[in-house]
Amino acid sequence: MLQTSRLSINAIGKIKKNWIREGINQYKKRMPDLTVKEFKSFNIDNFKINNKTICLTEEGKSFTSIELASLLLNFNNEKIIFLIGGTDGIPNNIKEKSDLLLSLSPLTFPHELARLILLEQIYRAISISNNSPYHRA
Repeated sequence: MLQTSRLSINAIGKIKKNWIREGINQYKKRMPDLTVKEFKSFNIDNFKINNKTICLTEEGKSFTSIELASLLLNFNNEKIIFLIGGTDGIPNNIKEKSDLLLSLSPLTFPHELARLILLEQIYRAISISNNSPYHRA
């Protein structure tokens, strides 16, 4: 079973659009143990100790929802840190040190919307791992 207490979303910038904030809050209510933090910039050394670091980037690997659920389950009990960049994305030196580059889509999303989409996909991954009807394959 996928435990949200092992997951953290770390993003550059603040959510400014109310409708996105409302959507994020809905998923945070469903997954209260999942941590969502906002930063002005990233330092990879803050995230690497005993963690798996996943950077969201357009050149990353794409997964189906079922593949993403499986991937997250296969990290066993390790803490998983997702990094979402700001307008300029994630610096190359951080991408090079991460464990996985993940693409949510071949489309480009604003960083605020990427945060909401990632939360939904994490919730979907949890639903898949729990055989919940939320995800219908």
